[in-house]
Amino acid sequence: MTAIEFTPVHSIPKIIADSRATFLTHRTQSLEFRKQQLLEENAADLSAAIRADLNRSADFEIPTCISATKDFLDNLEKYTENQKGFNVADKDDSYVRLSPFGGGGNDETIMLVVEPLAGALAAGNTVILKPSENSEHSAKLLTHLIEKYMDPTIVSVINGAVEETTVLLEQRFDHIIYTGGTQVGRIVMQAAAKHLTPVTLELGGKCPAIITSKADIPKAAQKIAGWKTANCGQICLTVDYILCPKDLQESLIQNIIGTWQHMFGANIKDNKSYPKIINKRQHARLEGLLKAVKAENKVVYGGNSDAENLYIEPTIVTGVSLKDTIMQDEIFGPILPIVTSESLTESINIINSGEHPLGLYLFTEDKQEVEEVLSKTRSGAAIVNDVASHFLNHSLPFGGVGNSGMGRYHGKYSIEAFSHHRAVMVRSSHL
Repeated sequence: MTAIEFTPVHSIPKIIADSRATFLTHRTQSLEFRKQQLLEENAADLSAAIRADLNRSADFEIPTCISATKDFLDNLEKYTENQKGFNVADKDDSYVRLSPFGGGGNDETIMLVVEPLAGALAAGNTVILKPSENSEHSAKLLTHLIEKYMDPTIVSVINGAVEETTVLLEQRFDHIIYTGGTQVGRIVMQAAAKHLTPVTLELGGKCPAIITSKADIPKAAQKIAGWKTANCGQICLTVDYILCPKDLQESLIQNIIGTWQHMFGANIKDNKSYPKIINKRQHARLEGLLKAVKAENKVVYGGNSDAENLYIEPTIVTGVSLKDTIMQDEIFGPILPIVTSESLTESINIINSGEHPLGLYLFTEDKQEVEEVLSKTRSGAAIVNDVASHFLNHSLPFGGVGNSGMGRYHGKYSIEAFSHHRAVMVRSSHL
């Protein structure tokens, strides 16, 4: 496969201008037009691109995108209908009308491109896409498919790295959505501030899993283990670290190891379905974390890597302190630290001592413990006895808070995210 072709820098301003000019024709605002733009094809090619980039199945990703698109097709009229307001006088007509912002941009991977794209189109906008240059096969295929199916003045793709993204962010947009790390999120927000452009940021962070004495340990281990190796831990909603009493750790560890060996066999490196790290730069970063945990903590499982094959073995680390290297930033890989926490209060205090996570996972069968965590912590989402399952539920908003992001989308929340809530009041001239 040839390398992805970056968009010429000099052409970026015209691409944005053409997109804005198309929006001003008002073609994108009819519901009939919006539905025509929401396509459901080429799942096999998209799956192959994901396999090439990350050596993983798209069994989760592609159905989620299709489900989101169908949700918009089935419910577009309901999601976009006017929201009635209180009428001051009998002949008044007051309502909130969802009006498309105009031109929007984003920078994401396949699932995190297609789903916001569907929402932006459903809201009646034109869109500029900037796929991640790290997912080369996926970016190239998305570019091909969008150029094949979509009007380039309605949906355009800009490919590139730092130089192209810098020029892109210098342009004026009506809304920007970005998924990625906090550092780049700050750059995006700073660029948006020049034009007072609203932003939706999905930034991840260190998502904790709390294990209490009231938890079903085997089920908790199964959920955590499955998500920690999904995409080799390169998912913003995966469990970053575990908070667990000392006397439960051995049982939890053995159940996690058992789940991994059931999934991949005793020699995980030889399993063709085990995902790989996205590129050499990220692999080197994770190797640095492995070196640190071997020096600072106790590796009780895994710890091996292979730079040539972009392989990082699933790794469990105990004896972890909040000051250790592994706890300073989001891991974004298959390394799983366990922090000893002897009480729910201690776990809550640890979580509140850091930045608000995108997801918080509590494993317990006690309703009082659930209420205590919900009332005393903040996070983008809180899931009890599961990991990241809210992302599959399009009736729930997906978004972060604080350092894990701002804004939300999914289902009707996507329509709201990519629309201006315009107050309309029509008064009779004859009161």
